[in-house]
Amino acid sequence: MKMRVMYASKKGKMESYANAIGEKFGCLVNDIPPAYPADKERLVILLMSLGGSEPSDEIKRFCRELYSNRAQNVALIVDGAAGTRGERVIKETLREAGTNLIDDTFYVKCGIFGKKLSAEEREKALEWAQSIVSSVEGT
Repeated sequence: MKMRVMYASKKGKMESYANAIGEKFGCLVNDIPPAYPADKERLVILLMSLGGSEPSDEIKRFCRELYSNRAQNVALIVDGAAGTRGERVIKETLREAGTNLIDDTFYVKCGIFGKKLSAEEREKALEWAQSIVSSVEGT
């Protein structure tokens, strides 16, 4: 399955999550905005540190361009609490772009410092990603 993992965060731990998923599924991992846009991806997993504030214009513009011919399905990993303003804006933007936004968002807590994932954090993230991949492959 053609898939890609992309992250928008200055936190090293978010990049570590992205790389762990990329390694597991043998797919390309990029930061946002990527050098090359998504193209005919069956699944794009986006990792974002959103907090309560408005996402940057650059991130919103990127999400606006994830049309269904670029990314059929998009799943989110969000650093922070569920239901923040930033998360709502991103989800609304992705839906307006026409991609299928997968409802099962994975929430993580990343501190300001540190890059290393614990074995438990890695395992939970990979289990979540596997469930998303399995659901997309089943459709």
